[in-house]
Amino acid sequence: MGLLALIVMVCCIGFDTIVDNVLKTGWWLFAIIAMWLPIYMINTAALNTIIRDDNPINRGVSFWHIFKINVSGFALKAATPLGFVGGDPYKIMELTSLYGVEKATSSVLLYTMTHITAQCIFWALSIVVAALFLPMPIDISISLLAFFVIFAILLFLLWRGYRRGLTVRFFRMMSGVPFLKRWVVPFFMKYNNNLLQIDQQISHLYNSRRRAFIITLSLELIARICNCLEVYVILKSVSVDVSVIQSVVIYSFMSLFTNILFFSPMQIGTREGGFLLAFKALSLPGGLGIYVSLVTRVRELIWIGIGVLLMKIKGVQRKR
Repeated sequence: MGLLALIVMVCCIGFDTIVDNVLKTGWWLFAIIAMWLPIYMINTAALNTIIRDDNPINRGVSFWHIFKINVSGFALKAATPLGFVGGDPYKIMELTSLYGVEKATSSVLLYTMTHITAQCIFWALSIVVAALFLPMPIDISISLLAFFVIFAILLFLLWRGYRRGLTVRFFRMMSGVPFLKRWVVPFFMKYNNNLLQIDQQISHLYNSRRRAFIITLSLELIARICNCLEVYVILKSVSVDVSVIQSVVIYSFMSLFTNILFFSPMQIGTREGGFLLAFKALSLPGGLGIYVSLVTRVRELIWIGIGVLLMKIKGVQRKR
């Protein structure tokens, strides 16, 4: 299915378009692809920090095996519509054979929460940077202020989830939704104890492993900042003079736009639109936004292919 999604993405973009942009980027493309290796390693270090708790049995799996699972999870996330439906369940399935279903589920949920938290902090900081260092039209400034308030609310809700867990509360809320409750209620009643254990493990990271929580969040925030360097390197490959601050704002605009329209299959159109809006907001040629978007698509296709291939490599399997 991952391979099929990869083929569909190539067809949507167009093989000739991909070749043209590869030739235009030249040798810089190898640097753009390679720079995601340390980014994925930082992501994996964050997930590994969550997994390796006080229980010695959770420390027996190598970093590279977790790396393999994480890269494949990101590949499925990028290749499937509503990516979290593909990437996160895959990681839970792989980690269940190593740590058990409760530990695997809580670890992936915690990582996703931390990923979202770091993204919200990154967006909020990007708004502050844009306001301080870049000239903005008044309408865009008002919109950014509204988004800053939204991010503050999201961070508060995530903080409550870290303190108290969120799975039991989520299923209780879903139990009152028409058409869903006929499936949710029996599941909730049957697995209530398991969900309570997952919530306990989620809250344990924030309440009892505060240092690990700070390390994980810091690593994810560093990964977000490293993502911005991709925009900087792509524009340098065609001799466009941009600052690192402009690159941060461009990437922030794009990621915000694509996450608002998260339901778009494989982010087709949303990423291009995000880059286009970001470049226009900074009074840069809109065509550069389309070019940057296409180069990131090429890089993404290559890493999706790597992730799909890694799924076929069998590592340690430890039944719990």
